[in-house]
Amino acid sequence: MAAWFRGAMGLTLSVSLLTAPFSSSLPTNAQTKQIDPVFEVSVAQLHLRLMPQEETVEPETEMPQQAEPQKVDCEIEKCIALTFDDGPSEYTLGILKSLHKQGARATFFALGIQLRAHPDIAREVVLQGHELAGHSYSHRKLQFLSPTELENDFNYVAKLMEQAASQRPTMFRPPFGEYDQQVIRAAGMPMVLWSVDPKDWLTRDEDETYRRVVSEAEPGAIVVLHDIYPSTRYAVPRILKALKKRGYHFVTVSELLGEMQSGEIYKSRNDVKN
Repeated sequence: MAAWFRGAMGLTLSVSLLTAPFSSSLPTNAQTKQIDPVFEVSVAQLHLRLMPQEETVEPETEMPQQAEPQKVDCEIEKCIALTFDDGPSEYTLGILKSLHKQGARATFFALGIQLRAHPDIAREVVLQGHELAGHSYSHRKLQFLSPTELENDFNYVAKLMEQAASQRPTMFRPPFGEYDQQVIRAAGMPMVLWSVDPKDWLTRDEDETYRRVVSEAEPGAIVVLHDIYPSTRYAVPRILKALKKRGYHFVTVSELLGEMQSGEIYKSRNDVKN
């Protein structure tokens, strides 16, 4: 009987892990183990790790040094902020090359598990003059965590970022764009959402990602993308070229919004209180 029970449990776990990538939502705290010093590999993390990839590419190396960026007055110029969630990953390096080629800057909202896996790429993001911010440790729905778990999550991500890139996050984006007052208080920093969402995570289609971003772009917009998909990596240079022809300047979130207030939520430049 004991052997049968162990076998049944093993089969149940295997099915759960195989179906995790196709789940429409991530598990709540009650469904997620915590064995690691803060969080261990969980179903939530497997949802990210096991997502099907269209293809794999070799990591790109020998990144050129970013020149000192020119200051852009977004009150006068057409500015837009490209942001990338869930990395850094091997595809981030290709995105960095495309940004460098167009003299563009962007903001990367990093996961703690990815900072642990790719600290060198996180460091390169900062060295290239881009902005690195927090996106939680393992992409769980933060509104289901306890105050202690939230504090651990924010503190651990800050520690990992400091180890990788010698800086701590000054802004935050909640997973799925979902939050409550407890999450806002625990973050203790500005919360950045978005105004343009091409849903690249859903379509995994280079052409569709390009089309949606270019058609929905407007001055002051914040665009959410994900630097964990090859389709997004290859859509980025096309997006940059198309919008640059329209006179857009690609800036970081901080450059677009200017001084932000802790506890405030920003979706575009329209949310800035003058």
